[in-house]
Amino acid sequence: MNYFVITAVGEDKPGIVAKVTKILYENGFNIEDSTMTRLNNEFCIMLVVKGEKGEKEIEDSFSSIKDKDLSIWIKQIPEDVINKKKEVASLYNIIVFGADKPGIVFNVSKILADHNVNISDLRTEKNNDLYLMFIQAEVPSSTNQEDLENAIKKVSKDMNIDISLEKVEEPAEL
Repeated sequence: MNYFVITAVGEDKPGIVAKVTKILYENGFNIEDSTMTRLNNEFCIMLVVKGEKGEKEIEDSFSSIKDKDLSIWIKQIPEDVINKKKEVASLYNIIVFGADKPGIVFNVSKILADHNVNISDLRTEKNNDLYLMFIQAEVPSSTNQEDLENAIKKVSKDMNIDISLEKVEEPAEL
């Protein structure tokens, strides 16, 4: 069995999802995981798919819709990466908001990385001058909670932004 990450990006308009998933269906690929969203006026699709066909075959299949309006990237994922066990972690929601300025995503994500916290989902929104960031994070049991909270407080103060950290799920093997 072969696994691939497929990313497709194009100007937002009806039919992009149908165009991409039709090719997957016709080639016997199953969608294992996905996220699809509009970013400004571009629509972005990210999929993990599984099927019998190889990389060259799937690339050839997408050549019919790959054009100046739709960019497609395909990356094969080794099966050992797909089956790799993840560390036991608690699930947290982190909400960041404040005046829009450069460095918010970098500074918050750096603190999380420094404390071995994995970001599983991150979304940002800008509403006038207010910047919002929503993070779903996996905090391993080995992370010192107090150190993490102190580091978050420091970034919050240094950048003059509000950051809330809420545990939503107890440790589970991911």
